[in-house]
Amino acid sequence: MDVGEAECEAMKRATLLVENMLQRPDQLQKVEQYRRRVQRKKASVEAMLKTAMQSQLDGVRTGLTQLQSALTDLREIKTCLSEVESSLVRVPELSKDLNECRAEYVRHSQYAAAMENLKHIFTVPESVEKTEKWISDGRLLYAHQCLMDLENSRDDLLFELHKLPHQNPNDTRMLKEYFADVHKLSEELGKQVWVILQRTLNTVRMKPTQIVTALRIVEREERADQFALQRQKGSGFLPPGRPKKWREKTLKVLEEAVVERIEGTILEDRSKSKNWLIKHLEVIRLLVLEDMKVISSLCVPCFPPSFDIVNLYVQMYHKSLANHLVELIDAKLEDNEYVTLLSWVLNVYAGPELMGHPTLNINIAKLGPLLEDKVLNNLISEYLKNVNNNYDSWMTKALEIEEKEWYRSEPPQQDPDSHYKTEVPQLIHDMIRQNLEVANTTSPEVQVQVLICSLEQVRLFAGKFDAAVKRYKDNYYSDRSQIQYYTTYIIALANSCQGMVDVLMSIKAQFWRPGTTTNTYDTEIATKFDAVLNVYQRVRNQMCDHLLEEAIEDLQDHFNALLTQRWLHDTEPMDTICLTLSDYFNDYSHLHQKNFDHVVQLVLNTVAMRYTTAILQKRLTLKTQEDRKLVAERIISEAEKVATVFEQVAPDLVKFDSPCDVMKGLAEVIKVSDVEMISLEVHPLLRSPMDCYTSACWDVVQSCWMVSHSASSITQDMADPSLHSWCVVICT
Repeated sequence: MDVGEAECEAMKRATLLVENMLQRPDQLQKVEQYRRRVQRKKASVEAMLKTAMQSQLDGVRTGLTQLQSALTDLREIKTCLSEVESSLVRVPELSKDLNECRAEYVRHSQYAAAMENLKHIFTVPESVEKTEKWISDGRLLYAHQCLMDLENSRDDLLFELHKLPHQNPNDTRMLKEYFADVHKLSEELGKQVWVILQRTLNTVRMKPTQIVTALRIVEREERADQFALQRQKGSGFLPPGRPKKWREKTLKVLEEAVVERIEGTILEDRSKSKNWLIKHLEVIRLLVLEDMKVISSLCVPCFPPSFDIVNLYVQMYHKSLANHLVELIDAKLEDNEYVTLLSWVLNVYAGPELMGHPTLNINIAKLGPLLEDKVLNNLISEYLKNVNNNYDSWMTKALEIEEKEWYRSEPPQQDPDSHYKTEVPQLIHDMIRQNLEVANTTSPEVQVQVLICSLEQVRLFAGKFDAAVKRYKDNYYSDRSQIQYYTTYIIALANSCQGMVDVLMSIKAQFWRPGTTTNTYDTEIATKFDAVLNVYQRVRNQMCDHLLEEAIEDLQDHFNALLTQRWLHDTEPMDTICLTLSDYFNDYSHLHQKNFDHVVQLVLNTVAMRYTTAILQKRLTLKTQEDRKLVAERIISEAEKVATVFEQVAPDLVKFDSPCDVMKGLAEVIKVSDVEMISLEVHPLLRSPMDCYTSACWDVVQSCWMVSHSASSITQDMADPSLHSWCVVICT
C-alpha cells in the first residue's frame, strides 16, 4: 500500500467518523469540542511517532559505531596473527638452544633435593640407629617422626630420579640399597604398633596413651598413603612400600584379637566335664559383656571418630562369635548341648544378659541374628534328631526293664485306689515333660516341634509295647505254670494304657495352646494327639481282650457242656462259670473304672453269646412240651443267675443293657406249645434293636446266629425263614 492509498483510506475513515458523530442536530453544537479532542489525539500520536523514530535512529547509530570498532579490531588481530606466525617459525631453533638450560634446570632441581636432604643422607646410619633405640624404648612417636624423615628423603631422591628422561637403573638400585634399613625400621615399628593394638582392651584400662600413640601413627601413615597415591596419578611415581595400608592392618589386628579372646575362653572339654559348654558360653558372656562396657567407656575417647569403634567392635564380636559357634556345631554336639547352645543363641545373646544390656545401648535389630537361618535350622534339626534318638533309647530301655518285671514272682504295684500299675506311664510322662520344659528354654517354636516329635515317639512306642505284650501272652500260653501273675500284670498293663491316655491329656492341657502357633502346627499337633490317643485306646482294648481270652480259655469246657444231656441233670457248668467269673471279677476290680466297665461288658456279651450259641446249635432234642418247658425255665433261671453275678459288679449294665434278655427271649420261644404262635415270639427277636433290645443284645443275636449257622448276616426281616424254621424245629 503506497502513501496515496493510505491517505484515501484515512479520508474514508474520517468521513465515516464525522458521520457517526453528527447524526443528530444537537450534536452540531459540540463540533468545536470534537475538533479540539481530535487535535489533542493527533498531537499525542505525532509525539509517539517522533519518539519511536528517534529511538530507532539512536540504535542504528550505535550499531554503526560498533561495526566500525569491530572492523578496526579485526584488522589489528590480523596484524598480530601475522606477527605470531612469523615468530613461531623461529621456535624449533629456540628449542635446540634451550636444551642446555633444561638440563641445567634438572641438575639444579636434583642438587636442591640433595641439599635439602643432605643432612639425612649423611646421617642415615645415625638416624637408623636412633630410630631403633626409640622403638626399643617405646618412644614410638619420636621413632615414627624420624622414620618419616628418612622415608621422605628417600622418596624425594627417587622421585627426582624418576623425572629424568633417561633413568639409570643403577642409580635407583644404589639409592634403594642405601636406604634399605628404612624398610626394616618400618616393619619393626609396625610390629610394636600391632602388639599395642592387639592388647587394646587390656592396655586401654591402664595406659590409654599407648593406644592413642599407636592410632596417631596409623593415621599419619594413612595420610602418607593418600599423598603417595595422589602423586602417582600425576607423575606415575609410587615410593617403595606404599601404600602400607596400616589402617586396614589395624582393623585386621583388632579382629584377630577378638577371635583370640573368644577362643581363649575354652577352659575345659567334654572329656573333663559334661557341663563344659555351659561353662564355656557363660565365660564368653561375661567376657563379651565386660569388653563391650570397656569399649563404650574407655575406647571411644582414644579412637578417632572415623573408626566408629563401638559399632566396629560389635560387628567384630558378632562375626567372631558366629564363626566360633559354627565351629562348635561342626564338631558335633551331644545330648543337652544342643539345648544349651540354642538357648544361648536365641535368648541369652540378644537378651539383657549380653547384647541387650541397658548400659550398652546396642541396636539389636540392626545387628541381625547370630546364626544364619540355614545354620540355625540345621542345628534345630540335629537337636530334634537327638531328641528322637534319646526317646528311642530311653523307651527301649524302659520297656526292657518293664518286660522283665512281668515275669517276677511278685504282683505289680498298686496305686492309692488299689489299681494295679506299672511305671511306664510315669516314665513316659517324665520324659515328655522334661524334654518340653528343656525345649521351652530355647523358643516356643522349638518346643512345638519337640512336642510333635514326642507324640510321634509315643505313638511308635505303642507298637513296641503291644509286641512285647503279645510275646508275654504267647509265653504264658506255651507254659502257664511259668508265669504266676499273668492276669494281674495284664490288668496293670491295661491300666498303663489308660494311664498313657491320661498322661497325653495332661501334656495336651499343659503344653499346647491352640492358636498360639501357626495353623500348620496346630493342625499337625491335633492330628498327632488324636492318632496317639486312638492307638493307646486300641492297645487298651487288646489288653482287655487278653483278659477275656484267659477267662474263656478256663471256661471253654463248661461252655461246651451247656444245653447238653449232662446239663439237664447237672447245674455244675453254669455254677462253675458264675463262680469263675466272680473270681476273675475280684481280680478285675484292680482295673481302672473305665477299663473295668469295658471288660465287664466284654465278658457279659461273651457269656450271653456263648450261651445263646449253645441254644441255637440245638444240642438237645426236645420231644415233648414238658421237655421244652423244663429247658426254657432252666435257661431263664441261668440267665437270671448270670445277671445276678454281673449285677454285683456292674448293676447298670444288667439293668439297662443286658444281653441276658436275649437268653430269656429265646427261652420264651422254646416254651411255645403251638407252632403257629412261634412267629409272635420270634417277632421281638427280629425287630430292630431300638424297638426291643439294646444294641448289645442285638449284636449277641447276630453273632450267635452266625456262629451256629455259619451265616454272614441276619436278615432283619419278619419273614426270616432260617431263624423261623429253627424255632419251629426246636419247639417240635
